[in-house]
Amino acid sequence: MAEDLNVVGQRLIPKENLDKATGRAEYCTTVSLPGMLVGKILRSPHAHAKVLSVNTSEAKKIPGVKAVVTGTDFPRVFYSNNVMTYQCAEGEPQDMILFGDVVRYVGEPVAAVAAVNEEVARMALAAIDVSYDVLPAVFTIDETLKDGAPQIHEGVPNNTPVPPTPYFLLWRHRSKYRRIRCDRFGGVPT
Repeated sequence: MAEDLNVVGQRLIPKENLDKATGRAEYCTTVSLPGMLVGKILRSPHAHAKVLSVNTSEAKKIPGVKAVVTGTDFPRVFYSNNVMTYQCAEGEPQDMILFGDVVRYVGEPVAAVAAVNEEVARMALAAIDVSYDVLPAVFTIDETLKDGAPQIHEGVPNNTPVPPTPYFLLWRHRSKYRRIRCDRFGGVPT
């Protein structure tokens, strides 16, 4: 029976290797289709700030700009960008809004543009005028836990949404042993 196996135990060469080695492989960032637009996101330069206004009028006037969107163009749907929601009994605080009125980290999205090419998209981003009220920020765990530290997330006392004992460790009553799957996001109970 072992003699009949032509795949099991054999070294297989992936079909795409030659295309990758010769530079012929196409990736989603290199594909260009007719009518395709380029999207770019304007990101906050501040670690913690209130967005007072976003003026997109000049960006919309640039030839080749097809769309400019800000927080006023979307319903206020709250979400959490933390994938480790198992740590809190109630789940992570749902306090993020796409293009919200408060930014909480450098690089948080504030607006987006769609244009006919990358150059026009970059010009449109540069034409968007955003006014910020810069708020005090915290940069270390020790700063976050100090008395009087700036409140980063509404409704999260002392900036600590995760209890001292992660919730998944309290699940011991469910089974004697709990397996943890480790992937690129960290330990996830299975």
